[in-house]
Amino acid sequence: MSRGFLRLKIFSCLVFIGLSNLVYSQNKPTNPSKPNIVLILIDDSGLMDLGVFGGEARTPNIDRLANNGMMFTNMHASPVCAPSRAMLLTGTNSHLAGVANLPEFLPAEYQGKPGYGGVLNDKVQTIATRLKELYYNTYAAGKWHLGHDENTLPNRRGFDRSFILGSSGANNYQAKGYLPMKPVAHWYADGKETELPNDFYSSKSYIDKIISFHQQEKKKNQPFFSYIAFQAIHAPVQAPKKFVNHYLDTYKQGWDKIRERRFKKAKEMGIIPKNAKLGAPFTPLKKWEELSKEEQKDYAMSLAVTAGMLEAMDYHIGRYIAYLKKEGLFENTVFIVTSDNGPDGAEYVSNLYLMNAVGLKYHRDYQNKPEKDYYGSLEPGFATAVAAPFDYFKYYTGEGGLRVPLIISGPNLPKQTRSDVFCFFTDIAPTIYDLLGLSTSANKGFAPITGKSMLPHIKDANVPVYARGEGIGLEAANSAAYFLDGYKIVKNNIPLGDMEWHLYDLVNDPLERNDLVNSNPELFQKMLVGYQKFAKEVGVIEMPKGYSASGEVTKKSMRVLFWKFSPYFLALLLFIIGLIIGIWRWRRKKSGKAI
Repeated sequence: MSRGFLRLKIFSCLVFIGLSNLVYSQNKPTNPSKPNIVLILIDDSGLMDLGVFGGEARTPNIDRLANNGMMFTNMHASPVCAPSRAMLLTGTNSHLAGVANLPEFLPAEYQGKPGYGGVLNDKVQTIATRLKELYYNTYAAGKWHLGHDENTLPNRRGFDRSFILGSSGANNYQAKGYLPMKPVAHWYADGKETELPNDFYSSKSYIDKIISFHQQEKKKNQPFFSYIAFQAIHAPVQAPKKFVNHYLDTYKQGWDKIRERRFKKAKEMGIIPKNAKLGAPFTPLKKWEELSKEEQKDYAMSLAVTAGMLEAMDYHIGRYIAYLKKEGLFENTVFIVTSDNGPDGAEYVSNLYLMNAVGLKYHRDYQNKPEKDYYGSLEPGFATAVAAPFDYFKYYTGEGGLRVPLIISGPNLPKQTRSDVFCFFTDIAPTIYDLLGLSTSANKGFAPITGKSMLPHIKDANVPVYARGEGIGLEAANSAAYFLDGYKIVKNNIPLGDMEWHLYDLVNDPLERNDLVNSNPELFQKMLVGYQKFAKEVGVIEMPKGYSASGEVTKKSMRVLFWKFSPYFLALLLFIIGLIIGIWRWRRKKSGKAI
């Protein structure tokens, strides 16, 4: 072997080793000790919907996460979804993040005012953006509802891969809207509008996409952050029959009995005091026995499908867990499961004819017609029942609209533990940062993170999340609340609220029965001043007199109908005018002949 050939061989080996080391350095774990994060968001689920929280739905996979981690029974979200999502993903109050209210609920003259753009602004960073500082792979699947243009989709907010629904809700089987004002729904993949797969079902397909992101990932050794925002159980409530059939008899007893059952279960679980009393429903509901047999069957079916939709979601979460276990990723993964607000009590059924007038073609016959066109919804009756033991539901700042489940489970975290500490939706992001060793303060140049890390409380149950004297304000859709040292002042918007401030002791009176405004005026004034300071700091704008979220949706839906059918109205008007002119000329001609 010649010396030249030997030198060439040695040189080739050195080049190969160098390139190998370079490739390895690019793919080796950047933070091998950092846990993966899976953030699961349920849509419109009350505190007690999941099985482990006392609900009727079978949710074994979520239940196992809860039993191997911590359950929180005093987490508070916004009463409406988009503001909650903004706070969840940024740790910043929704007004400062640009999503003070839902665009669907906002009067035209308020569009674009500071804080009311309806999309995440550039003053905040998402969890995904912050985790890129630690070289995390970041994925999103599900309902986004924080913007759907080229600057506001997940791919511009820190997510490497995404498959999302841009709007507030949609059909779970096809690209079809759910409101007269939103007859078409749009999905986006990695920042571009996309078609749905032929076998699309929201809970199934979102998990399919998340798993595919893992499979296609080139930097597999880096930790990951998965944000999965299910459509379950937002209207229209829809689920495959195999998940629904065993609930067909569960809710036939009606909303009065379900409300009583959940109230008793809340007592057994210690969520409410043993001496709490169940009052009359706050909404002017009919008693179940006052409904016709057909109405009872119709409403009970909707709730059966709701439970089935939760079970379907849980089943597909189980598929993701099984995948992570197979890949050896599960043991180092923190799971966080929560909901964006309480149950939805909107009266969708009464507007079904408006939806069908714009071509949506929904029905209420689940057993005999296609599942993909069924429109399930809780309506006020069952929303009141499943919000129990609390009053009010989505859109309102009563506890039924705000209190949501929270589960945190993963390595080096307490197991089989339950906490009733007060916490707020903005606390989840800084808790994640604290777990990973990131600063819980915002990066320079961005709006402040208003939430607090829950990690000190997780490590020591005696440490509260909020110290004495630390108040927390909330406003959305013209309903508002302020929390301080276990007390709450609350103002609920019309039509179910009275737009008056009330004061409650949430520790001893979580059902908000005993108003303390008159008996403790000093505390009330102190908390009112606290709310007013909060409102000024974040830029709360009062809605016009007579405003209601449902009323605004109705106005916009009617406008859509008007413009859709205006050509027909115009044609009919011209026909009537022509007919009148024709009759007038005929009568005039006939009159002239008579003369």
